[in-house]
Amino acid sequence: MVYKEKIFIIGGTGNVGQALVRSLLANPNVALTLYARSPAKLQELFGEQTDEKVQVIQGDYVNQKPFEQAIPGHTRLFLLLQVPDFDYSNIARGFAEKAYDAGVKQIVINSGITASMPWRSTTYSGVPFEKAVLDIPNRKAVVTLRPANFMSNQLMPGGDADNAKKSNMIFDTREPDQPNPWISPNDIGELAANILQEPIEKHGDAVYEMIGDPRTPTEHAEILSRVLGKTITYQKISEEQLYEAMTKQGGLAHTVAYLYVYFGQYTSKRTPGLSILLGRQPETLEQWIVKNKSAFS
Repeated sequence: MVYKEKIFIIGGTGNVGQALVRSLLANPNVALTLYARSPAKLQELFGEQTDEKVQVIQGDYVNQKPFEQAIPGHTRLFLLLQVPDFDYSNIARGFAEKAYDAGVKQIVINSGITASMPWRSTTYSGVPFEKAVLDIPNRKAVVTLRPANFMSNQLMPGGDADNAKKSNMIFDTREPDQPNPWISPNDIGELAANILQEPIEKHGDAVYEMIGDPRTPTEHAEILSRVLGKTITYQKISEEQLYEAMTKQGGLAHTVAYLYVYFGQYTSKRTPGLSILLGRQPETLEQWIVKNKSAFS
C-alpha cells in the first residue's frame, strides 16, 4: 500500500507518545516508524503489528546509527526526549540534522513551558533544546509544543496518587487558591498528531503553549473527593519539604527537583485557542482523574 505520509516517532512509549501513536494508527493514509530501546515495550502497548503500516526500530540516544539508516523516506518526525537531567540539546540536534539531511520536511518537538519563562531564570530552560533544532542551517519546518504541568505527574512516586491513597491528602507549596497550570498528556499527543497530519505550511515554525485546565489545590482536592468518593484535603507544605520528597521519595536529581519547587510560582491561565488546535475542548483535570481512578484508589 502507498501511504501519503510516513512519520518517524521518537518517544512513543510514554503518556504523550501513546496518545500520539494511537491517534496516528487510526489514519489509513499514515505509516509509522517507532524508535525505542525495547521493541517488546511497543508490542505490549500497541499489540502485534503485522502489516507494513508500522515498523519498529530498536535504538537509543547515544548510538543514532539505527535512526540514521531508517529515517530516509520519512516526511515528518516527532521528537520527545526523556533524559533524567534534561541535558538533551546535543541529542536533539543530532536526530534533527540527520532527519533534515534525509529529506524530512517537518519536525514536531515536545519542549516545555520553561522555554516561555525569563531567560536563565531557573535550573533548566527549554530554550537551548529548541535552539538546537532551530539553528540548524537550511532546515525545514519545526513546530514546538510547550506543555505545562502534566496531569500524569500525579502518578510519580510520592505524588498525589500515592498521597491520596495513603493519607487522604495532597501536598504542594502553592497557596490553596493559587492555580496549577495542568495539561493532559492526551492533549499533547493528540495536538502533535493533528499537526503531523495537517499541511506543513499551516503551522510553519509555530510555537504552541499548552495549559489546558488550571486548577487551585482546593479545587484539585474537591475533584479527587468527588471522583474517589472520600474526603481528600489539601495541605500546603514548605519548599524544603517538597524538595525532600522529590529527591528522596521520587529519586529526582537536584536540578529537576529544584525546577519543580521553582515551578510552584507559575500560575498562568488557560491557553487561549487550544480547542482550535485540538478540534475539541482540552481534557479537564477531573476527566483525566476519572480515567486514571484506579491509580488513586
